[in-house]
Amino acid sequence: MNILYVESSRSWGGQEYRTCLEINWLNEHGHKAWLVCNPGSQVQLKASELGTRLAAMPLRRRVDPLCSWRLWRFCRRNQIDLLKTYSSKDHWLCLPLYFCGIPLTRARCITDALRGKGRAFIFKHGCSKIVADASVIKRQLVQQNGIDPAKIEVIGSAVDLQKFKPPRDRMKFRREMGFRTDTPVIGNIGMIRPDKGQLILVEAADLILAKHPDARFVIVGQGTGLLKRGINLRNAIDRAGLAEKIIMTGYRWDTPDVYAACDMVVIASLHTEASPIVLREAFASGRPVIATKVGDIPEIIEHRQNGLLIEPGDSKAVAAAILEFLSDPKFAAQCAANGLRYANEHFSFDRMMDAKVRVDASLIRRRKTRPLSSSGSTERISPPKTADLASRE
Repeated sequence: MNILYVESSRSWGGQEYRTCLEINWLNEHGHKAWLVCNPGSQVQLKASELGTRLAAMPLRRRVDPLCSWRLWRFCRRNQIDLLKTYSSKDHWLCLPLYFCGIPLTRARCITDALRGKGRAFIFKHGCSKIVADASVIKRQLVQQNGIDPAKIEVIGSAVDLQKFKPPRDRMKFRREMGFRTDTPVIGNIGMIRPDKGQLILVEAADLILAKHPDARFVIVGQGTGLLKRGINLRNAIDRAGLAEKIIMTGYRWDTPDVYAACDMVVIASLHTEASPIVLREAFASGRPVIATKVGDIPEIIEHRQNGLLIEPGDSKAVAAAILEFLSDPKFAAQCAANGLRYANEHFSFDRMMDAKVRVDASLIRRRKTRPLSSSGSTERISPPKTADLASRE
């Protein structure tokens, strides 16, 4: 299969990272896959560091006939069998190509409701298949937007289990940060943005430090919106007088070492999150997890068995859960062990990719075996003309 992923985001986060891993996996397993992204973006920079096969192309507007034509030309030149998109902009840019006969899948990785009939229409009629990260997304699309459930495939996110497999050197990251062996370390990993709830964790930190003044909080990730959100979080930490207690590291590649150094991982998301990769990584690292009841988290975490579930936006609940793990290391270790077992049973990256390949292959086969036209010849799709594309704007 020849597959083209289109990613117009300029920021780098879990979704973009996983996209690159998928492309690399496909290229390592006998397929050909490419990433088209904005030149000069964080996505291009990080994808290049990962060795992902990519092509840089300006992806500025949702409706851009010239860009759509360039994408079509790329597909023609590289015999692309399938297009994959993740955002509204990506989807709209690829829509003319879909109408010209190239199968298109739309990933849905967030739980926010679709706004407006236009967006629902494009999900209903402007793609071959919707690949949802979690069953909660499928329920929303079916119940709220009337989308045919047969058009939606649920494939949860997964991780490279060997990459995070314990045991790892617990002190490697701690030495870099100047933490002692017995320093309580609470980790939060992910893109910095309001829905991720990092500000709630900052509020909870005061309550923790009142009882454990030696505790340290590590926030790993970078902000979106030209990094402004990271600056906003740093300002909130400074205003709280916690600059020496809450360390913001920015983006890091060595997350397995970060997880190994943490006594627990906190996912404080408020909404939007559907299938957090951090939960998978923390489980695979054998770390105790505290997480809010958003997305598919309640389907994975069994409260007090393999983690602690809390309500979104409740800083006191975050603090209480952290204090419970700190006061009962045996209980925390039991949750971590159960989480690791769950990860090994459910979060295999190879199994996730096998499922996605089956979906992709079925769409490509369907395209190649379309009914013959009345003249007895296979139906042909004419390439989009620039004028035709311009009329769609």
